[in-house]
Amino acid sequence: MKNNFRSPHFLALFACLGLAFAPAGCASDDTADTGDSTETSAGDGDGDMTGDGDGDMTGDGDGDGDPATGDGDGDMTGDGDGDETGDGDGDMMGDLPNGATCTNNGECMSGNCYLVPFLGGYCGECDEDVDCAEGGCTPPNPFDDAPVSACNMGEAGGGCETDEVCQGGLSCAQVIDLLGLISVSTCGECKTDAECMGGDLCAPIVALEEFIGQNTCIEPDSLGQDDYCDLMGSGDIACENVCSAIDIEGLDELGACGECKTDVDCNGGTCVAGEFTLETGQLVGTVCM
Repeated sequence: MKNNFRSPHFLALFACLGLAFAPAGCASDDTADTGDSTETSAGDGDGDMTGDGDGDMTGDGDGDGDPATGDGDGDMTGDGDGDETGDGDGDMMGDLPNGATCTNNGECMSGNCYLVPFLGGYCGECDEDVDCAEGGCTPPNPFDDAPVSACNMGEAGGGCETDEVCQGGLSCAQVIDLLGLISVSTCGECKTDAECMGGDLCAPIVALEEFIGQNTCIEPDSLGQDDYCDLMGSGDIACENVCSAIDIEGLDELGACGECKTDVDCNGGTCVAGEFTLETGQLVGTVCM
């Protein structure tokens, strides 16, 4: 996938439109009582200068009143079907299959375009929980070749917006947060450590490459090298060693279990920074060299 954080922003170029003005002639007496509000000899009463009676400036006489397309359907797409999708079929659904990139619901056959900030939109089964009859909406994996959102049954790890769509004993909580904009919430067994027994921690167990995860109760020191960890929470306790900060293009940080935070942790060695690959979602924690 293209690295959207490196995509340049281009300024739009403005085209100059030349307006040709025809010299106005003297109105004759036979145009004064035509009932048209402009100086035409047609006297069609539509208020434009084409003389075709449809009220737009195309001169096509199609009666639709749109000035640009001249196709007679009354919308601005030019396809003649009367809807805003531009596909010519007369309904409000587009022609893009699930997994195709999109910018709005009207482009998709399913009627659902799931928008992921910075990464774009993808046609799928749903773009919110209300689209799903039995559970919530699991977001598309933007690191997949054909990302598709899907309805779930409210099971652990299933996407959600509220607790109501989760199965009994599960609650909806955020498990992934990138840049404060790209977030994923799923059904899980806990929201806080207080819901866990025997000193266990409530921690997000996440597979970033698959864009899925869930909050679950785990023992301290149980997350291994390169595992996603809660950098702002109990990540250091959950990781076998430390929860190291991984830079995201200088814009933000996320946590990955690693061997060190500084050179001091490496007994005379060097702490090598971890990385997060935006194109694939691969997460690598720090190591001592």
